[in-house]
Order: sequence, then structure tokens, then C-alpha cells
Amino acid sequence: MKLFDLCENWEGRCLYPNGTSFTYAAALPGCAIGDLIRASKLPEDLLCEKNAEAVLPFEACDYVYTKRFTLAGDTARAVLHFERIDTYADVLLNGATIYHSENGNIAHDIPLGTHLLEGENLLEVRLYSPIRAVEGKPARKGAFTTERLHTRRMQCTYGWDWVARFVTCGLGKCYITTYEQDEIAAPYVYIATLFADAECAQVRVDLSFDTPYRGRVLTLAVRSPEGTEVLRTSKYCEEDLVRLDLDIPAPALWWPLGYGAQPLYTLELFDGEQMLYTEKFGIRTVTIMQLPDAPDSENAKLARAIHNPKYDQNEAFSGFVLKVNGVRIFCRGANWVPCFPYTVADTKQKQTELLELCAKAGVNMLRVWGGGAFEERHFYDECSRLGITVTQDFLMACGHYPEEEEWFIKELQKEALYAARALRNQPCLMWWSGDNENAVKGCDTDTDYQGRRSAFAGIAPVLYREDPYRRFLPSSPYGGKMYASNTVGTTHNTQFLSQLFPFLLEGDLTLYKERFKDFRARFIAEEPQLGAASPVSLRRFMSEQDILTGDDMWLYHTKGNPGLAHELWEYLLAFTEHLLGDFTDGADRLFKLRYVQYEWVRLVMETARREKDFCSGIIFWMMNDCWPAAAGWSLIDYYNLPKEGYYAFARCAKDTLCSFDCEGSAVTLHLSHNGRSDVNINGRILSLAKDGVSVREICSFSQTLGADSACVAATLPLPLAGETLICDIESENGQDRAFYRSGALAIRQASVQIVEGAHCVTVTASEYVHAVMLTGEAVFEDNCFSLLPGEARCISYRPLGDTEAPVTVEAYTLA
Repeated sequence: MKLFDLCENWEGRCLYPNGTSFTYAAALPGCAIGDLIRASKLPEDLLCEKNAEAVLPFEACDYVYTKRFTLAGDTARAVLHFERIDTYADVLLNGATIYHSENGNIAHDIPLGTHLLEGENLLEVRLYSPIRAVEGKPARKGAFTTERLHTRRMQCTYGWDWVARFVTCGLGKCYITTYEQDEIAAPYVYIATLFADAECAQVRVDLSFDTPYRGRVLTLAVRSPEGTEVLRTSKYCEEDLVRLDLDIPAPALWWPLGYGAQPLYTLELFDGEQMLYTEKFGIRTVTIMQLPDAPDSENAKLARAIHNPKYDQNEAFSGFVLKVNGVRIFCRGANWVPCFPYTVADTKQKQTELLELCAKAGVNMLRVWGGGAFEERHFYDECSRLGITVTQDFLMACGHYPEEEEWFIKELQKEALYAARALRNQPCLMWWSGDNENAVKGCDTDTDYQGRRSAFAGIAPVLYREDPYRRFLPSSPYGGKMYASNTVGTTHNTQFLSQLFPFLLEGDLTLYKERFKDFRARFIAEEPQLGAASPVSLRRFMSEQDILTGDDMWLYHTKGNPGLAHELWEYLLAFTEHLLGDFTDGADRLFKLRYVQYEWVRLVMETARREKDFCSGIIFWMMNDCWPAAAGWSLIDYYNLPKEGYYAFARCAKDTLCSFDCEGSAVTLHLSHNGRSDVNINGRILSLAKDGVSVREICSFSQTLGADSACVAATLPLPLAGETLICDIESENGQDRAFYRSGALAIRQASVQIVEGAHCVTVTASEYVHAVMLTGEAVFEDNCFSLLPGEARCISYRPLGDTEAPVTVEAYTLA
């Protein structure tokens, strides 16, 4: 086999609807937007202010990409490969049309046959405007703009409530593969763990061949994570599907982050001395457990108390628990969206930086959202390396797709085949979901609901054949009657924004902690939260005046949701001011807009952790941004800078956590522990007086918690008005601190002493400080932490750039 890279030296031509055109140098992989920036037809920084609007006139353009290349030698068996064609396109070779594409979500293999010449060839790709391609199609129901529903390409590029509109055309990596006369192409290889314990793992390997070849003996070898060969076997292969069942002794199991290590074995397949295929894989078993609640159980009582009558028609309730290697996993993470708003040449570095930030914060699950993309292999390789489990949506979101039309079902079948073969051997992949929120009103007993035919006529038959040992859920959310219910299966709390967000506008938020508890669920696959980005990032796309005094650019870079009565920016402003106190100036406003995200994430994540028997996972909306949102949903901003919610997540993702709750006239202290071993905890509970200086110890305690458990460690009377309860715990897993104060959470500026060191800052408080916020181009060891009177903390940090940027320190206490 020989591979000829065709990514260099392309020429692009932009064709306006009026018939005029211009040419430019084109880059693969890439898209027209990137090429037009380099050709000075678009602003160099499309992300700054409102520059994204400059893209809109180019939506209606067609594009022609051409390349001349020369091949020598035997080209009788040659295949042209595009990793992506976005989206409506004809491919021509030496003037003859050899392929037509209408799917931007898959790779394309194009047999060249006699069209490929020995010597010089001309390859031409004619890309047609995705907007004009669907002109005249019937209108369909959906969120945001709905022309996207007719087109199989990344849906969020049409604009969402966290990204501007970037509709374009483009091409992925391109190369030609040639084979000699007797040479066979590598088979498709499927690796699945059927069983594993300390003694042995049974691993099934299926080899499927879809090209003609002569029967021969192939050899398969497996190497341990250390590189030692642990198994070698040979088998005569002639049929289209060949199965090998392997017994691997004393397996090293792959675990999600926080539950064990992530060892990877290597499978090698040989035809004689020639290696046909190699793949890293992890040995682990995956189970989704959905046991029903006993009618008189505590879980059933809680389910009856919090069921959402608009969506929940369940009379019986059940959990949704992920088990890996037979161990219950508390899933904690966020939704993943593409790193960039349009295709760029290389996403690997940014993805790795983001994923390592995720691992640092204790993220053990990412849900790849259905309005985005099947990411490149690098993303899933990194998740497998880091122990971050993945759930993968198929690429539909928030709309009524044309699933009644056969062309649409056929395209979904292509996508299912592509995705299954690309991802199925990744140990990080836990389950598939058919779409995002198309079937929220569906139910397993319904004869028809939106999304059902897409799931069961398009996707499921392919997955049942290509990836039979992994669960396929027809939609996200999924379970119960209806799929949107919060007492069975998975839930999106983002569905309930119209119920929660009016509360955020209320002036009296005395009961905010109680109101948020109304949105508990069994497994939360989307949990909303909002917060402002750091001024370090804001200054890259907004002026200082916009940041401190304006609203216009905040509105533009926060976006809005058409299902809500007000803009997201308005909700966040109101919630922040009502919860944390009136803004005194622009700097005070910015601090509080950042800190409110910390409090939001802390509140809902503590609740999920202490009710671990009821809730088995909380996945926030969302982890990252693909466009610089000013006050959006992400925990890490577009520039890979963690926001304050990230630090709240990292604190609440610790193996051992404490938290306060209030039921009636008492406050309870809860201890929560994830992991596979017991933990010994020592703690103390303090009362902080209203003056912020006087502290007294109420009690101390010692507690042993079993693996994967939670308990109530103390019950206390409600503190007096203005008093604050604080709990400090220490264990072999480190330290943690929780607080409780009745009512809203008004805060005011406080003073602290600061001493700077090399990549560290020491902060000392003379009075109680509720939130110390560090700001800079850095990932901090901790942020938004509290300090008792006289307490000091030294916080280390890692600069994101090559040089150390200045770090500022702000402090607020309780008003």
C-alpha cells in the first residue's frame, strides 16, 4: 500500500451568485472562511466585537477547489479519501464527475478506477452553498434557524445560544491510497471486552473484509501496556467476517478517572511480515443499570416529591447507573462542543489542553453533543488516555428532521457506519445517543414520536450490527414517560429553563437554594449554569468600556435562546444582582458576574453528590466554547482559560466532599465519598458571627466512609440571622470546606494581604473572606476559595503562555 498526500497547493475560487468570482490560495484541511481571511476578504480576527457578521454575505457563494498532481507506478487499484467534504459537492477527476456528496459529517472513500492517469491529473471539487442548496424546501419546526434541518453538517454553525453564525464550505484532509495487485486492504477490526476479572479477560475481535482478496493466514498479536507480547494467534481467513475470542491472563483493567488507572493494550494484525493494522484498546466492561425503585423506598419518595408535572407521567421510578468493571461510577463532567466555529487546520493542541484541564478538575465524563461533530480520532484517544468517559450523540439537535424521507435515513445509516467503525474500539466510549432533545415528548410505548424513525430505521440497525456490545439510547434525554422526565433515565435540566429562569428575575432570592433543589434528577445529562468570562479573555474581543459599563457587546457575545422570554444576559444580570447584592460599579458587577457561576455550580453539584443513591451523574451544559462567549454556559472559555465555575466543579469533584443542607428547622452536614476504598475523615464545624471576625467551634468529629458512599455526619439548629456555619474536613484525599448561610448571598469587598512569589500568590485575611478571586492568564491551583480570620493560603498557578502574566487578587466577604 502506498499513500499520496494531496493536502498541499490547492487553489480556491469563490463564485458570487451574480456570476463574478475571485481566486485565492486554499488550505486543506480547512474551509472557505479560513481561506477568505488569509486572502484579506474577511477580517483577520472574526471573533472580535461583531466581525462575525462579515461572513454572512459569503453564505450564498459557491466554491471551486482544484489541485494538479502527478502519480507514477501502478494505479489500477486506487482510492481517493476525503476526511470531510462540507457538504454539497461534486468531485471531478480529469474532467469526469466521479462522486457526489451531500454529507459533511462523514469521511468519503472514492474508487478512482480508470479515471486516474499515470502522470499528471487534475482534481476538482465543486462546493455548493448550503443555504442555496435547500432553498424552497418546506419549513420545519426547530430551535434557532431551521434551514439546517435539511442539511447533514454541523448544526451549531447556523447559530446557537452560545455561538454566532458561521455557515460555510470546506474540505478535510485528502490523500490517495494505492494497492498492488495481490495486496489486501486492512480489514475493519472490532474489539470488545466480553468478561474481565483478576484472572482473565475474554476479548472478542471481529475482522470484517469488504474488498476482494485471496484467502490467507493472518496473525494477531496482543501487547501489554508495557509492550510485552502476551498473546499471539493465527487464523486462516477467507470469509467476509472472521471472529477470534482471546483469553488475556491477569488483565490490567481500564478505569474512569478517579477509580483507577488507564492501561492500554496494543493489538497488531499481520499478513506475513506486513502489519495490516494496529490499535490501542482498553480492557473494561460497561453496564448501564436501571433497577426500579421499590414503591416505599426513599428514592421513590423523593421522586414523587420532585417529579415535574409538565414532562413527567411516570407512576414507577428507576435509576440510571453506569457501572465499569462492576463498580458504580458517579459521572461528573460536562457537554463538549467543537473547539472552533469553523474548520481549522489543526485542533489537536487545543483539544489536548482542554482535556488535560478537564482531567485536572476531576472530569470523568464528557457528552459529545448532537449539534456538534464526530470529533477526530485524537479527541477520543486523549479521553481514553486520561480516563474521561464519553457518551456520543448522533448529529441532530432540537428540531423536526425530515426522517420521513428515505434520503435522510440513508444518510443517517452512512453516519452510523462511519461513527461506529471510527469510535467503537475506544475504551472511553460508554454509550451512543440517537440525537439531542428531538424526542423529549417520546416514550418507549409510543407508536410514533419525533426522532423515532431516525433512531430505529437509520441508526440502530447499523449499530446493532457494527457495535452490538454497547448500549444505544434513542435520544438524549432518554427514559420513562416522557423521555424528558426527571425521575427515570437521563434528564436535561436545560429543558426546564422556562420554569427556572423566571425565578432568577425575582427580587427576593431568599429561597434560592430550595428552588434549585426542585430540579433534581436521576442522571442529569445537561445541567445549566452561566457566568462571565475573565477580563483577560473579554479584552480580546471587547473594549474596556464595553466590559465595565456597556450591555450591547455583552448581549452580542452571550447570545439568546428563542424559547425564553428574555435574553440570557438579562437573566444573568438579574440573578447576580438579586443574589449577591446591588452592583456598586463596573468592577463590582464583573466580579459578581464571575462569582455567581461558582455559586451556581457549587450548589447543584453538592446536591447531586450528597444524594448519590438517587442521582448517579451530573453533566453540565457546557464544558468549552467554540466562540468567545462573554457570559455564557461554558466552564472553560474559548481561549482555554478556566472560568469560576470550573473551580467550583474541581472542588465538588474531589473524591471526598462535605456540604450543608437545610430541611425544615435543621441544618445537616453531609459527607460524600467516591472511589473504590474506604476513607477516614476528621472534621470540625465552626460558627462565624455576623461581624466576620468572631469564630467559635461547635463540634469536631471523626468518620469512616465506605467506598462510594454518603452519610449525614451532624444535625444542627438553624444559625442565627447573619451567622455562617463552616465545616472543614481532612482525609487522605485532602481537605475540603463547606459553608451554610440562610437566605440570599449578599457580598461586599474586603481587604487581604498579598505576597507574590514565583508562580504563586500568598493571600492572608484579617476578617472572614468568602471569595478570593485570582485573575490572570493562568490555571490556578484553586480559586474563589474562602479564608477564616488570620488564615493564609499560598496558591500556585501555571501560566498559559510562554511568559508569566500579571496576576490580580480581589476579595469579597459576606455582607
